[in-house]
Amino acid sequence: MTPAIDLEATANRLDSYTPAAFHMEHHHHHKDTADLLMEAKEAQRIKTLEIMDARAELLRAKLSDDASSVTTAVDSNSGSPEKVVDDFHDPCGPFEGPEKLLELWFAEEPSDVSACRWSDPDARPDHFGLRSVPKAVWETMLDIVKCKVLSVIQGSHVDAYLLSESSMFVFPHKLILKTCGTTTLLLGLEKLLTIAAKALAGLNTAATFAKLSTPESEDADDNDEASTAMSDSSFIQERQLGSIVKHAFYSRKSFMFPERQKGPHRDWMLEVAVLDRFFDHGSAYTVGKMNGDHWLLWMGCEGAREAEVSSVVERPLTLPAPCVEDQTLEILMTHLSSASCARFVFDEELPHPTVAECFPRKQLTAAEASAPASSLDKGHALGLALSNKLGLTELFPDTEIDAFAFEPCGYSANAVMPRGGKNDNAGYWTIHVTPEEDSSYASFETNVALCSNSPAADALDETTLQLPTNLPSLVRRVVDIFEPGKMSVTLFVSTSEQEEEQVGSDKAVLTNEDILHALSIKGYKRTDRIAYEFERYNLVFVSFEKRRSR
Repeated sequence: MTPAIDLEATANRLDSYTPAAFHMEHHHHHKDTADLLMEAKEAQRIKTLEIMDARAELLRAKLSDDASSVTTAVDSNSGSPEKVVDDFHDPCGPFEGPEKLLELWFAEEPSDVSACRWSDPDARPDHFGLRSVPKAVWETMLDIVKCKVLSVIQGSHVDAYLLSESSMFVFPHKLILKTCGTTTLLLGLEKLLTIAAKALAGLNTAATFAKLSTPESEDADDNDEASTAMSDSSFIQERQLGSIVKHAFYSRKSFMFPERQKGPHRDWMLEVAVLDRFFDHGSAYTVGKMNGDHWLLWMGCEGAREAEVSSVVERPLTLPAPCVEDQTLEILMTHLSSASCARFVFDEELPHPTVAECFPRKQLTAAEASAPASSLDKGHALGLALSNKLGLTELFPDTEIDAFAFEPCGYSANAVMPRGGKNDNAGYWTIHVTPEEDSSYASFETNVALCSNSPAADALDETTLQLPTNLPSLVRRVVDIFEPGKMSVTLFVSTSEQEEEQVGSDKAVLTNEDILHALSIKGYKRTDRIAYEFERYNLVFVSFEKRRSR
């Protein structure tokens, strides 16, 4: 039998523990349960000190600008390559495909910021809110993140920035920043919020920090902590900046090469610590297997905002409702097939694509069709030609696409289209591919909510290339293009009070969460399935692995 453990005696030993006493005891007897617990406590203490040192180093790093190396970007106005100076990534070793994803909501709808504009003379005309911020200003933030703007497409409701490392989408009232490699996304958070605060200066906000100056507890230790917080002016400034954000989300897949990351991105808890400095009431989650592929999520609630009755905008009740008002679908894929990887390798000797390859729907003469697409630089022309070949330009109707092919390999694309939202009609999708076979990765993300009551995907002819009509058909279409060995699918959906009241009642139509929860993909086995219910949002996480052929 296993001997009983005297927990009280063990606790007393731990409380009186010192490293010197610990080493002295170990000269006289073998380890018992208390010894093992003391070792664990010491290891945890050392780990805590390491994290604290790393956090201090992080704060110092925010004030410094490291030495630079040279990389190439494309100026979106001229379309020609230019040399730029940047503290870039180590060119040696594998590239980290999985992205860091930050989404910040400063208001619920675009109309809420219609009176806000960038105050400087360089403001973009005919735009309001965050879209009035000029490109050059956003680039000052992206320099801190360590990525460059390749090109920009301006949709009716959103600006899509194609970056050297992924994408940025700027709406009037919110912003999405997605970066891969060893970019330092969270180090750019302070600059991003500073820009947003200036652009949205007319927004009704009230940053109240009474809780920092008037501690609730009379305990001396609590007062000391409050005094320390008050003396940290940078902390107060960060909280003031964070208070303009209504909702904040940060997420990423587990890294393939975490040891190559920089700044706070070396450790998930360091990333959480940075976010917690800016935002109140944040919560961090690990979704999936800790000893396998998993997805990390941080959510922050509404900032210190006082909504005045006079600022409420009345809207007609007869507007058609979308499937959901806010939905984000992510498909994160690894172990792409060799054939799929080969599609995204671009040799220097490849010819410049023709006009017909880039614009297949244009009415062209034979001479025009065979001429090089000289209106695009080679990277954009190769990217657009491949997008057409893979059918990506036909994923959704009325799509405007911006794609880039990297030499010797790699691919990125942004697309904007109407999404059918009731109050926000700005739809987008974005794709990024890292095709190195030892660390291949591809991601697909969209906020377009295909209605769950569309025709069943199983009834479609899988041999025919068709416009996806529902969530399963979209997932299968993407999977067929990239042929991953493993993948995870996450669906983040906003919920209304009316929907929450219907929980437990019979539903005439399955929701997209229900459909994803039950999703099956031919040739794949499901390895994980998790559902979360947060305040205002539901999350479904499903992972798949390709079945081995017998």
